Amino acid sequence: MDKKQSFTIPKFVWVLLIILVACILFLILVQIPFNQKIDKYNSDHASADAQIKIYKDYLARSKEVQASIVSMKKECEEKNKALTINADKTADDIRDMLKDLDYDLSSLSINERRPDSEGRVSATGDPLYVTTIKFSFISTEKKLIETLKYFESESDGSYFVSKIAVSEQEESEKGNDVSQQSVASADKLYVTSLEIQLYFFDMTKNQAIASGSSGASDSSGSSASSAA
Repeated sequence: MDKKQSFTIPKFVWVLLIILVACILFLILVQIPFNQKIDKYNSDHASADAQIKIYKDYLARSKEVQASIVSMKKECEEKNKALTINADKTADDIRDMLKDLDYDLSSLSINERRPDSEGRVSATGDPLYVTTIKFSFISTEKKLIETLKYFESESDGSYFVSKIAVSEQEESEKGNDVSQQSVASADKLYVTSLEIQLYFFDMTKNQAIASGSSGASDSSGSSASSAA
């Protein structure tokens, strides 16, 4: 009879080894990376928790917040219409200038608006439009300078002067209709032709989307103060 006996490792030892290896792998692959990012996880959790509180607060005051939003949109639309110059308001803007400067136009034409050739839009996505205004008038040199100054710094609209032609009025053209202004000041009169472009943003589309209305007017717009 062979006295030699084979040595076998008990099964529970294998189980312990497998558990030990699994623990080591878990420590390397999971626990250590988790510990390294625990601060970020806590920060993200705090941020998410704060956002949830905001949402809960909004839900609790949803009707009040919605009413406030509607009111502010209405106020914004009213102010845009009252304070900005678009293609429909250009004639009124020029008439205001004439009233202040006290002289008459010889001619005035305002072309249909057209999209900006470069396809520019505002920060809120409103497309930029431009319309061309041509007009001529007779005035003194002082009034001419005041006219240009008006379009440059006083008007609510954003204008760009593209063409200007100035010539001294001939005595034969004056005839017997010499204005009291020219007689009183003894200044020379000049025949001036101006071609200017008005730039403005069309807010119709975004306002219609915001209000849920499809019948917004094409005349809505805002002064593109940075376009000229």
